[in-house]
Amino acid sequence: MIEQNLPPDDCRRIIVVGAGGFGREVAEWARQAWPDHADRLAGMVSEDPDALRGKQCHLPIIGRPSDFEPQAGDFFVLGIGIPRIRRAVTERLLARGARFLTLIHPSAIVVPSAVVGIGSVVCPQVIVSADTTLGRFSLLNYCASLGHDAAVGAFSVLSPYATLGGAASVDEDVFLALHATVGPRVKVGARSSIAANSCALANVPADSLVYGVPGRVVPRISAEP
Repeated sequence: MIEQNLPPDDCRRIIVVGAGGFGREVAEWARQAWPDHADRLAGMVSEDPDALRGKQCHLPIIGRPSDFEPQAGDFFVLGIGIPRIRRAVTERLLARGARFLTLIHPSAIVVPSAVVGIGSVVCPQVIVSADTTLGRFSLLNYCASLGHDAAVGAFSVLSPYATLGGAASVDEDVFLALHATVGPRVKVGARSSIAANSCALANVPADSLVYGVPGRVVPRISAEP
């Protein structure tokens, strides 16, 4: 089951939230995912009005998410790659009545038994396998994968080539860096991070950092990412 995967009939404008590097990628993925609705891609919202300076982007910045007032027919796609910022910006927009789309790139493999929550972004070449669950506003960046029965919590991010083994799970607001791995049946607590090229082979408490292979677990000392 996929929530709000296609722009509905009352969609007049599609707006990308975020105008950084990932936001610009999301704009391209949206154009490829919804070619029949590409003319509805209206712009981006960003706190940095100069975010697109020097960049080749076909969309303008049309406002700031902190004070943007959604209009009738506006639908949003989340283009921010850091969990805590994804959540903060999204919750502010939701409080003002924003409606979000789920973006799944046409090259991704999402099996019918998977559940994909609203506002999620599934990038090119991703694999979402049997009986998996992808929480609201989560992100699977390109070439990430979920093994059977795996679960990703709301607002969590899997960077390119990150992987969850079969029946593994990550709680809300978790960040997996490039090529990070969570072993089969391993559970990762909320707000934790798995460093690049690292592998969590045992359960990880909330608010932890995992680094190395096999992964060493230490308390996180920074709010980043």
